[in-house]
Amino acid sequence: MFQWVMTALGVAAISIRLALFLLVAGGTVIADSFVHSANAQCPTGSQIYIDTRLVPQRQRMSHEQAMRILSVPGMPENVKNWAIESYYTQFQPIQIPFRGGTVLISPTDPCIQQYIGR
Repeated sequence: MFQWVMTALGVAAISIRLALFLLVAGGTVIADSFVHSANAQCPTGSQIYIDTRLVPQRQRMSHEQAMRILSVPGMPENVKNWAIESYYTQFQPIQIPFRGGTVLISPTDPCIQQYIGR
């Protein structure tokens, strides 16, 4: 009986080790494919200065949404100014400081980046 219990415990320990190994190996494969797929969205030969996953996205606002915000009676002036600014600047390049200069990034396609030095 004692040998049977020890054998069962040994099999359980091996099963746990195998499950842990498979979990770590599977996690590594998934993480590696995630990293490659995040970088694979830009065409080869693109000059990427800022990682596309780190580029802040602008608030998208349709003309109707902006007009609805502006037409609400009693809306605070700062909210109306925010709506106007958001609407008119949503397609302007995103500027990010980088190595003593600035990287301009397209708000619609973060793979389009241009470095402007001092």
